This record gives sequence, structure tokens and C-alpha cells, in this order.
Amino acid sequence: MSVSKNMFFVIVVIVIVFFRDIESLKNVVLDIEPRIVEFGKESTLRCSYDLENAPLYTVKWYRGQFEFYRFTPKEHPYTKTFPIEGLDVDESRSNEHQVVLRNIGFNLSGNFSCEVTTDEPLLAAITVIKDMLVVVLPKSPPSLTTDKSFYEVGDVLRANCSSPQSRPAATLTFILNNIVVCEKCITHKYPKEDLFRTESYLDLPLSPSHYHNGRLTLKCVAQIGDLYQQDTEFTFANVKDPIPARVTQTTSLARRLQKPFNCLLLTYFTICCFLYF
Repeated sequence: MSVSKNMFFVIVVIVIVFFRDIESLKNVVLDIEPRIVEFGKESTLRCSYDLENAPLYTVKWYRGQFEFYRFTPKEHPYTKTFPIEGLDVDESRSNEHQVVLRNIGFNLSGNFSCEVTTDEPLLAAITVIKDMLVVVLPKSPPSLTTDKSFYEVGDVLRANCSSPQSRPAATLTFILNNIVVCEKCITHKYPKEDLFRTESYLDLPLSPSHYHNGRLTLKCVAQIGDLYQQDTEFTFANVKDPIPARVTQTTSLARRLQKPFNCLLLTYFTICCFLYF
């Protein structure tokens, strides 16, 4: 019985020591700035932690399951890098709390992790994970074209909107007089060299409800999440002269023609009178 009590006591002590050591490492936080980074630029991965006076054993950095950077204060040199295609570590600006990545490529989109481990008497390790997204934003606003320069009620408004190459592909939206009209939009994404060019087509029969004060304003909005939004719009000179105006013009023309005719008639009457007498 005494042996069992002694074993139980030893186990309790081990558990207490183990959890005490675990408690010595806390508040491990990973920040990626910027987390959404443009292709070819750089980003800084920062790993903060509270050791609570426990000695640091090592800090390891992973892209997915592959380690690419390590800081070990008891070794010389302190740092080691492990090659991963498309991953360029700026060692001069990297240390136990941060890693700076340069010339970032598309293959780095995904999760990064920081693993912090304390030293003896018992090792304690905590790993935190965060995602990075690599993007290419369009270099110019979307282009907007239509098949006509003015439209009447009953006409079909046909429009094309295209956004320059990007990654991810831009989402295109047609807005007519501040109302989204994409019920009949057809969108295509054309991949080229890891980028996407987006085109969208609008085919909309026009009714009186589409007009505002007799006018049409069509807008195409290109958007990539919360990262990017640009638009191009066009207002159509679609209002023809109303019928009363044309009637007024016709009446005015008749009056202008009537004056010479009256003069001619008066001249003819005067000549007839002279001959008669």
C-alpha cells in the first residue's frame, strides 16, 4: 500500500511540475503585416510571447508543414534558414520575434505558424497559426462600352465591362441609375499567367422604370473583397425633343414661308388692277 502511495505522490508531483512549466509560457500571438500582400512585395511576421522568466529554447517558423526559419539562442549561429521555393527571408531583419519575407510569390498564400519552445527542466511548446493572402490588384479602372450612344424605351441596352488582370479575379457589377441590374449578366474569367481578366455582358430590355428624369446612367463596378473597388460610368444623351417642340418648329416654319407668299399675292393683285384700269 505504501508503494502505491509513493507512486501516486510521484505522479502528482510530475503533473504539477509539468503544468507549472506549461504555465510559464503564455500569450503567444502571431501577427502578419500586411496579411494581404501584393505580389513581389514584402511582409513581416511577428511572434510575441510571454516566457514568465522561463529560458527560451527555440522559435521555429513554418510555411504549412515545412520549417523555413529557426532561432535558437544557445546555438551559434543563432539562426538557421531552410530553403523553400519562392520564400526569401531577409536575415538581417529577422530575429527571435520576427521574420521578414521579401519578393513574395503566389505560392506563399496559405498558413504560416510560429512555434515557441521553452528550455529545461521541462520543455513546453505553443504553436500559433495565421493565413497570408498574396494578390495582384488591377492596374486601372474597368472599361465600359455599349452598342449605342442613346436608348429609348423598348430598346435593348447591351453593354460590356472588363477589368484588367488581377488575382483573385475581380467581381463586376452593373448599376443602372443606382439600381443593380445583373439579373441577365454573363461573366467570364480568362486566366493568363496566374492572373485573371474578367468580362461581364449586360443585355437589358429597357422599360420606363429604368429611366430617371428621362436619363440613363450606367455604371460598372469592379471589386475584389475589401481590397479594391473602382468604377466607370456613362450617362446617355437619350432624351429626344418632345413632340410639342417639333410642332412649334413646324408652325414657326410655316409662318416664315407664309410671309413671302403674301407679298407675292399682293404684287400680283396690284399688277392686275393696273392693267384693268
